[in-house]
Amino acid sequence: MEQVKYTQKDILERVFKQKRMGVGYDPADVDSFLDDIIKDYGAFGSRVEQLKSEVARLQVALKDAQDQLVAVKPQQPVQTASQPQPVEDQRQAAVAQQAAVTNLDLIKRVANLERVVFGRDHNSAE
Repeated sequence: MEQVKYTQKDILERVFKQKRMGVGYDPADVDSFLDDIIKDYGAFGSRVEQLKSEVARLQVALKDAQDQLVAVKPQQPVQTASQPQPVEDQRQAAVAQQAAVTNLDLIKRVANLERVVFGRDHNSAE
């Protein structure tokens, strides 16, 4: 970006030289100041255009990325943190967890029964 010479405060507080003979400001001083202001406006305009093109490029890239995400996972809806998980999904997860714990408990019980019925040396006798 081109160097900006004046800030808003500089423009507001600018005091022009007065001519010695007569009333008014020195036209050369005013013209020089206005020329610098025009350059600043040009710098701002080119920066605005540059940023607009960058925003457009990023919006296209975002849309492409979203389209790719949808193409990869069309069957899975995207959930945000503010959307609670459906009650049915929570219930199925709880049943699956209970089934896993229940199956493990059953295996332990069967192993304990085998020890009691067949004795501790059952595995080594075979």
